[in-house]
Amino acid sequence: MESLFLKTLKIHADWEDFLTMEVRQIIFGIEKEILPENFTPRAEKVLRFLTLPLSRARIVIVGQDPYPQPGVATGRAFEVGSLKSWNEPFSNISLKNILRAVYKAYSGQVIKFNDLKTKFDNEFPVLPPNRLFEHWEGQGVFLLNTSFTCSEGQPGSHKKIWEEFSRLLFSFIGEKNKDIVWFLWGAHAVEAASHLFAVKTIILQHPMMCFDKPGKDDDFLYGKINCFEAFKNEIDWTGFSFKNEFRPSKTLF
Repeated sequence: MESLFLKTLKIHADWEDFLTMEVRQIIFGIEKEILPENFTPRAEKVLRFLTLPLSRARIVIVGQDPYPQPGVATGRAFEVGSLKSWNEPFSNISLKNILRAVYKAYSGQVIKFNDLKTKFDNEFPVLPPNRLFEHWEGQGVFLLNTSFTCSEGQPGSHKKIWEEFSRLLFSFIGEKNKDIVWFLWGAHAVEAASHLFAVKTIILQHPMMCFDKPGKDDDFLYGKINCFEAFKNEIDWTGFSFKNEFRPSKTLF
């Protein structure tokens, strides 16, 4: 029997030990359960991470599940596949705050997203949304949801279906590459990685919930730790190799 999720993938050799008969049977079971319905992302994108070399992974960013709207999910956590330019109107708060946190990593400043947009074409260029996460991925940043599919229009609908697979996957990653740093944003991500031992983690609140309040040391945007800043000399977060050379222009206000 051929897996719908695996048949078009050029699976990297690093995953051969993971794709045991047990894991393949789990994938077959998942497919059997969800195939009668419409789901996101498209089948060939569900397990796209299997094409990447695990041995070169540096960071795993843990998301929850794919966007439930048709044509939006890409198989990468937090990436909005329908978005082609940062100048397009979009409502995804998490993605906006991720970009704001990237800007803070280089500038030390937290600014509103509408103000940040004015800098993308000059002072602070960032690769467009349909290229940025692929650029991260090429540097060893894995963007993995814990549920790899969901029913169209029903976020979280496949959480139980993928739990066993995700547990085995995260365990395999943690055992094979102990140098990986896990970015755990929010309670869901922390729970998903709770069975891992002796792994390096940066735990923050979810990027959807950012508040500039006293005592919120783990806030994604305003807290004491900026996960992007911690690795800006190893990972090119913008696609324009700023590292320590970036200096934001002074604002009038």
